Amino acid sequence: MWMSAAGEMADEQLLSRLLIVRHGESVAMAEGIVGGPEGCRGLTDRGRAQAAALRDRFAAGREPAVDVVYSSPLPRARETTDIVLPVLGSGSTRGNLEVHTYDDLEEMRLGPADGMTWEAAREHFGFIRPTQQPYTPVVPGGESRAGFRHRVAQALNDIAAAHPGATVFVGCHGGIASAAMAMAFGISPAHPGVGVVTTVTSITQLELLDGDNGRRWQVRRFNDVAHLAAVEAA
Repeated sequence: MWMSAAGEMADEQLLSRLLIVRHGESVAMAEGIVGGPEGCRGLTDRGRAQAAALRDRFAAGREPAVDVVYSSPLPRARETTDIVLPVLGSGSTRGNLEVHTYDDLEEMRLGPADGMTWEAAREHFGFIRPTQQPYTPVVPGGESRAGFRHRVAQALNDIAAAHPGATVFVGCHGGIASAAMAMAFGISPAHPGVGVVTTVTSITQLELLDGDNGRRWQVRRFNDVAHLAAVEAA
């Protein structure tokens, strides 16, 4: 049995809980750089403060106890994850969890534009509009919107399947959280009318449920940044 958002008992079993966490402010963001493997240089000082506020939120026990930790390999996501890591887990696992680096948790791959300024990349490549051409790579040698969403959906489903019954911390990117929402709501890459924006160090919580009608993803919360109030006021 599972308690629904309306407070009603539902005949569904919780299979997995994913806490999808966007990184803090990055150097690439501050400098307007395409932050792939070449362009990402980790967090700014402000980004580290944001990640520390997220760490304090988990340390205070206001989040589900984390059983497993994953991270994108990109420095901004891994640095955010490492800042929070010492307070994750419960009992004997607290502060002792391993970070599983997962390449498919990277932000959208933009190939040869990586490391360029966004302005120079747009001028050089003439980015397509992903909502109008979702199956065409955004830049030559990069990913399409559809390809990116498929990669993310596969990665999140694989992580959930690998850790039944677990709460998983997923340190990643805004694009991953957006693609996760599209997956949960079954929104086609060709659908132009729906977009979501995530804030740095936000928490998006998805739960995989199993019931009489099969498995489904449920969005428990999206873009939760309550921990940033003190940082933004500073």
